[in-house]
Amino acid sequence: MLQLKKATSIVGTICLICQAFLTINPAAANSGTHERAIGEAYRDWVEATNAKDIEKWASFLAPDAIFLPPNNPALHNEVKIREFYIRLFTDERFRLDCRQNHVEISQSEDLAWSIGYCSATFTGQNGEEAHDKSKWAKVWKRLPSGEWKCIVNSWSSALVR
Repeated sequence: MLQLKKATSIVGTICLICQAFLTINPAAANSGTHERAIGEAYRDWVEATNAKDIEKWASFLAPDAIFLPPNNPALHNEVKIREFYIRLFTDERFRLDCRQNHVEISQSEDLAWSIGYCSATFTGQNGEEAHDKSKWAKVWKRLPSGEWKCIVNSWSSALVR
């Protein structure tokens, strides 16, 4: 009976500490919610990519997004970003298999960054199926509506040009 009281007391103390921490640091309570929202947005974005749905795909962009594709100039507006992806989407073989490995939310909860890896399949210069692997980093911006949108996207390429 004494051990049960001790265990109950320890669990109660842990609950009080957690509650106090979340009261003192409400961002910690929301961090998991934001991480999940960004994870879902990223998953849906990759699905829109593989469906080659440019309208749905573009819905994940912040209004002032900048993309930094490898071996290409920076894309500083939605028109140029769309043009780049429309070219990719015309390739019937184009497909991504991507993983987001880490998300970190800023203390202000209006910016976040994430990193991950992708494998791409596409039609190569010789007309045959080609593959590339990349690592990427994204910066996410939380809009006043609460939605997370990608404001900066940069990735590497294992292919040598």
